[in-house]
This record gives sequence, structure tokens and C-alpha cells, in this order.
Amino acid sequence: TSGTFGEEDQIPMVNVVEVQRMTLIKSLLLGSAAGIVAVATAQAADLPTRKGPVAAEYVRVCSITVAGAPVVGFVLPGSDTCLKISGYVTGQMEGGNVSNSNAVVYGPAANVRNAAGNVIGQRSTQGIGSSFGRDSFGWTTRYNLTFDAVSNTAYGPLVAHAELQFNHGEGFDNTGRAGSDGGLNRAYVTWAGLTAGKANSFFSFTGGGLGWANFFSPDRKGYDQPDLLAYTASFGGGFSATLSAESSAHLEDQTGGSSFLGSANWGGMRFPDIVGSLDVSQAWGSAHLAGVAHNVRAISLMDNSTLDKWGWGVNAGVLFNIPNVAGAQIGVTGSWSKNAIVASGLPGGMWGEQGCVNGNGQCMALGDAFSNGNGTWANPEAWTVTGWAQFTVNPQVTLGVEGSYGEVRWTNTPAI
Repeated sequence: TSGTFGEEDQIPMVNVVEVQRMTLIKSLLLGSAAGIVAVATAQAADLPTRKGPVAAEYVRVCSITVAGAPVVGFVLPGSDTCLKISGYVTGQMEGGNVSNSNAVVYGPAANVRNAAGNVIGQRSTQGIGSSFGRDSFGWTTRYNLTFDAVSNTAYGPLVAHAELQFNHGEGFDNTGRAGSDGGLNRAYVTWAGLTAGKANSFFSFTGGGLGWANFFSPDRKGYDQPDLLAYTASFGGGFSATLSAESSAHLEDQTGGSSFLGSANWGGMRFPDIVGSLDVSQAWGSAHLAGVAHNVRAISLMDNSTLDKWGWGVNAGVLFNIPNVAGAQIGVTGSWSKNAIVASGLPGGMWGEQGCVNGNGQCMALGDAFSNGNGTWANPEAWTVTGWAQFTVNPQVTLGVEGSYGEVRWTNTPAI
């Protein structure tokens, strides 16, 4: 329409728009205020309060793979080290009937004398005692406590392993030797292929055997572990090679006897045992080939003659996993040594009884050398072969059978 309006007829349009705008702004301000309050409330809930307790640092579970197997433990607070604590307690009872007792006889067939009638080669005898006084029952208790600390590094896991083991035995066929023994069983560090400390000898394959009593296999793996420094190179596919310098193995370490027979005494260690080994471990099982060079030093108290030579030993074995039978294995191992009697496995048989089980039977004449008393020395060559099988019935029951055979022959003994 056209025309003009008077003052009384004009509608205040601007005022209407301003009212609407103010209402919208007020709504926005109220909404923003509500949003700020909501955010401020949420943030305040996350802020620590002065009156509340300090947040606890809970133990974290960790798992680090070492040599293909996980080490599961807990993280030490304030570090990235994974600590695992384990161990076991076992008890055993044994019985047996020892029917006879023999003496240990070693050296020449009779005393060897010179022209003046003086004894220069001595036939030695050691009585075992009457079998009537021997126990027919025995007990053994063992306690083992193990610690593993593992940290990941740029060159692989750094592992520290420590193991304490204690035995107590009474009566027939016991590991405690009618009393208590034990202490540090193993303690070593491994990193980037290096192994340093008291660890399993790299010469050994199966160690002492499946049961408590050892069979004729070079041990120093389940007992009398050496101090060593070794490097292992892994080639993939389960193949590896190791070079190891190990504390020298002597008969007295395993049996309490002497490494030298006749009138000889140990002349002191000048070199460690040098061990080299080749190993393969795959799904079918494992195989092992190792050699050891053993320095032999002795002095004869009869003629003051000395011996300084190298002995040798070889150990080989293979272990098969039986297909489709979990935990079932069958294996065989053999060893040969000259002037390195511990490497043969003979001294470690049973409880280190040198072939005369609990005094029942003829003990073997074992040692690294024998002084003939005339400036010459007799040398031992020894060999053993062992077979075993193991079947796991369930996690609590395992059945095993094992057997060994061994011989020792002495050369350069005096003629009678």
C-alpha cells in the first residue's frame, strides 16, 4: 500500500529486533556458562586433593622372552627389570639290599721294587667295610630357590640367574651323604651371546640323568657346575657353536677323592679347561658334539717326578622327541677321554661311587694319572655309553628308564 503514517501510527520495528537479539545473546551466554561449569567440574574431578591419599603404585606383571621361552615375573619398582622367583621342594625314600662288599684295588698287580728292594710302584687297597653294617633304607630332602632378573637391551635380554640348592639325607643311597650340604648351585649372567659365572658346563649334554642318581654321562650340569666365561654364536635354525674357558674339572670336586693315584699329588691349575661345542635344537629334538682340553699337572711324592701334559675328552649325544606324545623323549650319549677322567662320566655315576654302588661291587681305579714311582706315569683311557627314555603320564607323573656302560683302561703300567 502507499501512503504515510503519523507518529501515533508508527510501529517501533527496531525495538522488536533489539529485544529478540538480546534474548538470543542471553541464551548463548547462559549456555556457555553451563558449558564452562561442566568442563570446570570435570577437570576438578581429576585434580588431586590435599586431603586424599597418595595414589598407590601397583605391581606390574611382565614377560620377556629368553632363549625362546618367556620369563614371567613382576617389574621391580622404579626400573624396567623383570624379576622371577621360583623353586621347589622334593622328598624321596629309597630302599635296597647290599649283599656283599669289596675293596678298591688300583695300581700295578703287586708292589714294584728296584734293585735295592725299595718300593717304587705301590699297589693300593682301600677297604669298603662290611655290608652287614650298611643301611637298607634312606631318605633325601632337597630345597631349591631360584631368582631370574631380565632386562631388554639393544643387544638382546640381559639375564642374571642365581640358584640356591640344599640337600639333607640319611641312610641308604642319599644325596646328602648322611647330613646336610648345599649352597650356591648356579649364578651367572648372560648377554649378547656371553655367559659368565657359575653355570652348566658346555661340555655336558644331558647332565647326570633323569633321576636322582647319575648315570655314566659327563655331568657338571646338574652338579659341580664350573665357573666359566663363554661365547655362543647362534646361526639360526636352532644351530649354535660355543667356545668356553671353564674352571678345571678334578675328581675331588665330584667324589671327595684325588684326581691322581699312587703317590701323586695335584700340581696346581695353570690353564682352564678349554671347551668347544656344536649344538642343534629343533622340533624333532636336539644333538650335541663337544670336546675338552684338560691340563694335567701332578708331582710324585715318591720320586719327585712331575707330570705336565694335556688330557682330552669328547662327548656326543642325540635326543629325539617322540611324535604325537607330549613330553616323551628317547636319547643316547657317549664319551671318551684320556687323562681327563671326569670328562668320561665315570666318576659321577650314582653318587660319585666310581662304579661300586653303595660299596656293592668292585670300584674302578679312576684318576687323571698314576705315579709308577720310578719316574714314569700311567695314563687312563675311559669311555661310556648311555641310553634313556622318558614318558610324561601327566604334569605330576613322569616315567623314565635309563642304563649306562663304561670302561677304564690304564696304559704304561710297570711290568711285574
